[in-house]
Amino acid sequence: MEVAQLAESLGFASIWAGEHVVLPRPRREKPPLDPDWPMADPLVQLGYIAAGTTHLRLCTGVLVLAQHQPVRLAKQGATLDVLSRGRFVMGLGLGYLDTEFEVLGVPATQRRARFREYLGAMRALWLDDTPEFEGRFVSFSGVDAYPRPSTPGGPPLVMGGYADAALDDAAAFGSGWYGFGLLPDATKEVVDRLHARLRANGRDPREFEIFMTPRVRLDQGLIEEYERAGVTELVVSAESIDIAGIKRRLERNSPKAHGVAPAGADTRYAWEA
Repeated sequence: MEVAQLAESLGFASIWAGEHVVLPRPRREKPPLDPDWPMADPLVQLGYIAAGTTHLRLCTGVLVLAQHQPVRLAKQGATLDVLSRGRFVMGLGLGYLDTEFEVLGVPATQRRARFREYLGAMRALWLDDTPEFEGRFVSFSGVDAYPRPSTPGGPPLVMGGYADAALDDAAAFGSGWYGFGLLPDATKEVVDRLHARLRANGRDPREFEIFMTPRVRLDQGLIEEYERAGVTELVVSAESIDIAGIKRRLERNSPKAHGVAPAGADTRYAWEA
């Protein structure tokens, strides 16, 4: 909690929590984490942080949607949205670590079809006066689920992934897109693809958010390159072996330290738990 409160006091706009239910042992190239890395459940973590903060947006970067039961995830998302007074942002991705699907007993096949169907099921529970859904993987009728989200339209949905299908889903269903580790030129290429899809869907790209976690040391020039590439919010990795190290990284990469506008201005800055 003290780390989140420090980030808020330093002017960060949001906190992002990733998801891996398990990590492979021995370590593999992807994800680049040791098997004993203490990766907390993102929804539990963000619910805890919500109680001690006031304006940080609480974002998952990203939940592996096909690994979740969508009716229960809709309930969790709506609850966090209400308890945080509309600060929850649900980042969603397809997932790539087959080991996780195996240990959870979830088929790793047809992930894109499950992804799209689960999206539809959650939106029905959040938005429809009489929720019902009929699909290949999930169906329900004659039920309701309260609390409904306090955010009109439900929590913002931010999509991950670089494939054409992922960008299609982001443009069709998302309020934003989240990327990891791309340099500005590669980021711009994805942003251009996204903007073309948004326009094809009759949507204004200026109302669509682009989030990026760089894997290189930031400086003012690089931050400006990301801005020109279309990034609306940089998500700074604050990984460290202890709390003191996380605090140092937050202070070294704070908006003020890099001459970036604080939360609430047009240019935003975030950090990744």
